[in-house]
Amino acid sequence: MNTKVIGPVVEHESYLATLTPPAAGDLLFISSYDVKDPESTSEDKHGYQRPPTVKRFKEIGSYFEKNGNQRLVTPVIVSVRLKEPEQVDRFLKLLANGDIEQIKEVFGPRVASIVDGQHRVHGLVHAWKDNHEFLPQIPVMLMFGLSYVEETDLFNTINVTQRKLPKALIEVNRGDITEAGEYSYAQNIRKLTFCLCRQEDSVWGPVDGDERINMTGARDPNRPVTYEGLRRSTSNMLPKRLYDRVAALDEDLPLKYAKRYWKAVSEACAEAWNGHPETRTVIDRETEETHEEKIKYRIKDLVGVAALARLGQDIITSHIDSREADPNRLEELVEVGAPGGLGLVEVDWEKRDDNEWMRSQAGFAGQRELYECLYALVYSGLRPGESTDASAETQAAPTISEAPAAAEA
Repeated sequence: MNTKVIGPVVEHESYLATLTPPAAGDLLFISSYDVKDPESTSEDKHGYQRPPTVKRFKEIGSYFEKNGNQRLVTPVIVSVRLKEPEQVDRFLKLLANGDIEQIKEVFGPRVASIVDGQHRVHGLVHAWKDNHEFLPQIPVMLMFGLSYVEETDLFNTINVTQRKLPKALIEVNRGDITEAGEYSYAQNIRKLTFCLCRQEDSVWGPVDGDERINMTGARDPNRPVTYEGLRRSTSNMLPKRLYDRVAALDEDLPLKYAKRYWKAVSEACAEAWNGHPETRTVIDRETEETHEEKIKYRIKDLVGVAALARLGQDIITSHIDSREADPNRLEELVEVGAPGGLGLVEVDWEKRDDNEWMRSQAGFAGQRELYECLYALVYSGLRPGESTDASAETQAAPTISEAPAAAEA
């Protein structure tokens, strides 16, 4: 395997080198969210990058193979997880000799972590595997002595300023790694949302060890709710003033109330929450033939999650105002509504053009309109179209202002 050490940029801190694809494929490690990284400072040892998009490998490799484009391979940034000068010198000597096997034996298989360029490397390795005569020199910047937090922060900075990185992954990295030791409202909301995503007694929690929340923001039709969507929604459910009020009673109460609320919602709206029934039989009016049509529900779309979370702020506030007199007030408001109101069981979550409940826009843009409908139902018993001034109704809500949350979250 052909490897070269060109020389130092800063002695014992950064060096320029080149690797051929087989050397890069053998030596370099990618700290992605879906793998365990022994250096990770997160509780469950997950990495900090989104999983690679495999379908891009062939496209990237083909580009560099044709028209002499191998001369256009841009530098890859690698964090070599060694700090002591003698270790750095030994690593560089072994690398200059092309002895990847000895590097891994001495320093471990995950000593060289790709911070930037994982798809480039994968693409070049893919092309080499198809054609072993394809051996371009991949320029590499080797960075020594970075802590895991510094490595993660460098990755976040490069990707935020370069190509848009999913906000979900940025917030996961902040919560688990770069800001893990901080105490702030924003960090408390991240941690609370992690608990909703990762604890098995949460209705958002894992099933058979598999997370139900999309933690990295990569497109995944089987997991439409992202960590970022749930985090933003959680900050609307528990804005800073309400969070502080609840936490002052018991520091564990914000999470307990969030779990209780979402459990009550999942039970009141069980059909939509669980996606059952999955299909309905449809009759073609012209041919009278029947076919099965998949039913789509909006409860776990961002607009549904955000609107329900905002309603949760009202319901949690109502609950803590009366919890001594009625410890089950939270569940009662979700299931049957306030006096004169109705429970969430009345909501039709099916995504249809003629469904008045689902007439609002998608995403956070539509959450206010849907929230007002939900609030009017629970606190006044009004369905869509039965109130001409839903916004006036919401002004009477026992709601803590969201302004502090917007500033902090």
